[in-house]
Amino acid sequence: MSKSLANEGHEVVHIGPLKAPILPLYKAYSRFCRTFRIRGLSPFHARPVVAQYAADAVRRIRAVSPDIVLAPAGSTFAWSVPNGVPLVYASDATFRLVEDYHPNYRNLSRAARETAERLERDTIARADLLLYPSEWAAESAVRDYGADRARVRIIPWGANLEVAPDRDSVLGCRKPGPCRLLFIGANWEDKGADIAVETLAELRDRGVETELAICGCTPPRPVTQQGLTIIPYLDKNDREQRKRLDELYRDADFFLLPTRADCYGIVFCEAAAHGVPSIAPATGGVPSAVRDGESGILLPPNATKADYATAISETFANPGRMARLRQSSRDAFEARLNWQTWAQHVSHLIQAL
Repeated sequence: MSKSLANEGHEVVHIGPLKAPILPLYKAYSRFCRTFRIRGLSPFHARPVVAQYAADAVRRIRAVSPDIVLAPAGSTFAWSVPNGVPLVYASDATFRLVEDYHPNYRNLSRAARETAERLERDTIARADLLLYPSEWAAESAVRDYGADRARVRIIPWGANLEVAPDRDSVLGCRKPGPCRLLFIGANWEDKGADIAVETLAELRDRGVETELAICGCTPPRPVTQQGLTIIPYLDKNDREQRKRLDELYRDADFFLLPTRADCYGIVFCEAAAHGVPSIAPATGGVPSAVRDGESGILLPPNATKADYATAISETFANPGRMARLRQSSRDAFEARLNWQTWAQHVSHLIQAL
């Protein structure tokens, strides 16, 4: 967001990271609660931490004297932005949506939930402009927090790529061989890696020669499955590892992510940039990143390995449909799933503020 707005000609001043000297104490307490499976307090929603963040933010904002304050996912302090300074709040969800949905919020104490709910409500009430990447999040702001619909905008987020791959190179001739699936996610269970492996087994049982590369996580227990490759981690900032990641995208026929909870999914935008259609469930904000029949195929949230295998095998067996999906995925990236387009829309909106 910062880089794309700077590229639009705006002077972007970072006031973070904000300081809350008491935060380490609450982080230690939070770790203790997780260890003993006690309902705990999110360290970032502890009232003393919130108060220190807000005080530090106010001091820094006043020192900069900005025309606009942009606070991505900044509800811990954005509610306190001094009056007279327009506030733009960007988030991929509301607390009401992620409460008991996203794994990071499933074990919060009552006090933590009350604080998070208050911060969300106060920030939405304070904001002059509310930016969300999905209808799922935007509708919650209006429905659950009384946001003025005139202040709410839905602008998709983009692929986190320093340089987008060349269109002709990603839409060139397919590499011969089996159906290749790519999974990228940091959490094995929450991102549905187990379902991905089961889908691989199902496809091979049906006689579809298939390979699956899982990148970014490792299974909680050893997994043995023919055609499976697990790459625990690749660093985008390392030239050779970035090259390896690009190769995985380039060779993939489908990006498979049977995620159990997702507020959007920037990785879907990156798959689209590489002309790789995504196969994912219609959960959370995913349908705004993956449009069925355009940048991929959406399945029900409770889809099984058989459902995924059927969608993949039927599409892979139709070369014409595969080619159209690859092209429309890349078209989606160029039209809406990139940060330049996001910044152009946002730049226009903040000029009005």
